[in-house]
Amino acid sequence: MRIWFFWTGEFSKNILKDILENTNIEVVLSVSQQDKPVWRKQELIPTEVKQLSIEKNIPLLQPEKLKNNIDFLNHLKSLNLDFIVVVAYWKIIPKEILEIPKYWCINIHGSILPKYRWASPIQESIKMWDTKTWLTIMYMSEWMDEWDILAIKEVDIDILDNTLDIFKKFENIWVPLLTQTLNKIVSWDTEPIKQIEENATYCSKIDKKDGQIIWKDETAKQIYDKFKAYTPWPWIYSYYNDKKISFEGCFYYEIDLSDDEELIPGDVIEIENEHYDERNPTSKNKEIWVICKRWIFIIKQVKLEWKKTMDINTFINWYREFINYTFN
Repeated sequence: MRIWFFWTGEFSKNILKDILENTNIEVVLSVSQQDKPVWRKQELIPTEVKQLSIEKNIPLLQPEKLKNNIDFLNHLKSLNLDFIVVVAYWKIIPKEILEIPKYWCINIHGSILPKYRWASPIQESIKMWDTKTWLTIMYMSEWMDEWDILAIKEVDIDILDNTLDIFKKFENIWVPLLTQTLNKIVSWDTEPIKQIEENATYCSKIDKKDGQIIWKDETAKQIYDKFKAYTPWPWIYSYYNDKKISFEGCFYYEIDLSDDEELIPGDVIEIENEHYDERNPTSKNKEIWVICKRWIFIIKQVKLEWKKTMDINTFINWYREFINYTFN
């Protein structure tokens, strides 16, 4: 089977590697989004898919636009493709491209459609405290996530799972499910399932600003849910002395300190840890809490802007004034 793939992120890179190593699928072409400037120097960093494609000598294109791109369209038509497969590409594929392959254009989506259509289904599942999610393979149309379903595979969401954990679970089942589905299509052994439109729900594209914590408006549980959903991007964060501070390890307690009139949401306090064990020198006898609208947010690991990730005790050794700080 000759297949052309649209993809970009690390999840896609891992799938591409698995396909190359464990299937007989011929990857004719990879299409990835353009390199983006990052960090202070705004250096252009190649996408993970681009790096692997170069390493494996797979032809790769990074078109600035897809619609009305005649040169790009003609090139695709010359490849004699059986399928186009789209994984986390995050751009609308126009009709003239969808019509190119011999069989169809296939999309991989991280929910049980029509639930959680669009850009962030895994993150939405975690924020909604779902105990299960699904990997769905579907036909593509011009209308995002609305066409017939070809295959579904269930995946458990454990209570501590974050978005990265779910992606890793998907990686274990993605390639076998895709291979099985493509073979069924080629042999005309498929029974597509139409989506029930009235059951559709939608989730928006995640923006960097979505990770910012509003301490006076959010409970500790809501903040922790955001932490699980927004790991590994964009993380949850606040501002400490005008510098962005991301929380890369945390938890919460359902402890109510509303009776203490001296404490307000955003206050950072140091608390004795009741689980401290004097016989264990690695056990810490302090915890760093942040007061929330309701309950307590526990900081375990932080990353200050332009600094390395630190556990909270190391951070406090460097920034002792963090204790008794108040986040806005």
